[in-house]
Parts: sequence; structure tokens; C-alpha cells
Amino acid sequence: MSYSRPSVAIVTDSAAALTQTQISEHGIFVARMEIMIDGVTYVDGADVGLDDFYSLLASSESIPTTSAPKPDEYLKNIHAASKTAESVFCVSVSAKLSAAYDAAIVAAELFASDHDKNDIRVFDSEVAASSQALIVLAASRVAASGGSIDDVEAVAEEVRSNVRLVAMLDTLRFIHRSGRVPKIAVWATTALNIKPVMEFSTGRIGAISRPRSVQKAVDRIHHEMLTDLGGKTAHINVMHAGAPDRAEALRNWANEHLNCAELFVTQFHPFMGAHTGPGLVGASWWAE
Repeated sequence: MSYSRPSVAIVTDSAAALTQTQISEHGIFVARMEIMIDGVTYVDGADVGLDDFYSLLASSESIPTTSAPKPDEYLKNIHAASKTAESVFCVSVSAKLSAAYDAAIVAAELFASDHDKNDIRVFDSEVAASSQALIVLAASRVAASGGSIDDVEAVAEEVRSNVRLVAMLDTLRFIHRSGRVPKIAVWATTALNIKPVMEFSTGRIGAISRPRSVQKAVDRIHHEMLTDLGGKTAHINVMHAGAPDRAEALRNWANEHLNCAELFVTQFHPFMGAHTGPGLVGASWWAE
């Protein structure tokens, strides 16, 4: 019996915050970001888990930073991916948010200069975190079914154009520390128990609601999900920042009220979570 190599292998960066189980099951190659907190640099997914990060963040007085994967890190993963498939499709975190896309482009050009038989494409997800994960997983399913690199890119474009990320912030203290909101806003939200509901989607970034309790904020997330997904086949990534109980409650609600072809929970990546802080809960989703 002859063996046929898969057509496409998928590479991404760790901003997608995929679980190790997902990475292994789908054969995804992941270029790792670096996380700097309290003067110590960690390699994402190797030196520190995301649970550990949010514990450190809650007690830290410094402003943590994240660093995009370097071209060498992408090149290493592209080389490994190319040994398993005829083509490589690399999904990066938004080019507007990180230097990761540019690093991936450099790596792809270096790879292409020595491997004329392999097709390598870099795809700007234009999103991050849980939304990026949904794009990567959709692309990997098409690749696993034998789709061409054109087929993989087509589904990545479809999900990118439809995916939304809506989340509740538990506090504005960490956004204030990064210089993105004035101190008076932190005081007001704390005094009034406001839990801002934010959207981080392509072309839509900012507050969509300012309810005055956690439950009202979660209710608004439910409303947005029902509006988009009611009566449709849903793909949902519930995410949280050190708040697993809130995430599990949202996952259970989605499982009960929506027709879910895909429903899972991941942590919110420090790439964004360093600014939003612990306690965040929300979801990314798209509908077939």
C-alpha cells in the first residue's frame, strides 16, 4: 500500500493559547512567545503555565510584557511542519497587535529560498487568543480531510470574517497600569461595581456594555451569543483569565442553549491578559 503525505501542515503562534491536547490531536506546530514578569523571562508553554501566569500577575507590581516569536522560532516550526506535509499554512496573531506576523514572513521567505518544492503561506488572522484558536482549528480540520492549501486558506478567511470575541473584564486596574485608561475610570468602575463587556474582533474593539454586576455582564455575553448563534451550528471557544469556575459556567450555558459543533475552554493568553488582568471571562464564536 502506498502512503500519501498530507497536503497541508498548520503552524501558528502561542497567542492562540491552544491546549497541549489540541496541539497534539491536530498535529499543529506552535511558535512560542516569551513572557516577561518581575524581571524574569519565561518561554510560553514551557517554563510557565497560564494558571501560573495569572497568579503571578495578581500579586505583581510590575507591568508584564510579551515578546513575539523570533524568525528562528518560526523557521524551526516551519521546517518541522514541512517534513509532514507538502505545504505549510501559518496562522499568525494580528499584525496590528504584534510583530509575530512580520517574523513569520521573514521565516517563510528564508524557508522558501531553500525549499522550492514546498508551498508556504503566512495568514494574518487579524485577531488573537481564542478567536485565533478557532481559525487555526478550522484550518487544521480542512487540512486533515485532505484539503489543498487553497481550501485551507478559504476556510481561514471565512472564519476570520465571522468570528467575534466578547468578554467581561473584572477590573480596569491592569489596563490603567498599561496606560490605556485614566485612573478615574478605574475608581469609577470599582466604586460602582461596573464590569465592562468588551469586544475584540476584526474592526470592532471597545466596550459594548457597562453592567453593574458580574451576572449582568455574563447575561450580556449570553445575549450576544444567542443573537449570533441561535438556530445555527456554533463553534465556541470559552476563555478565562485565571477564572475557571466562571468559564465552566459559561461553557455549561452554551452547551445547554446552543447547537455546538465545537465547544471547549482555554485560558486567555498573556499577550492580551497582561493588560486585561485576572478574572476575565468570555468567548469567541462563529456560526456555520
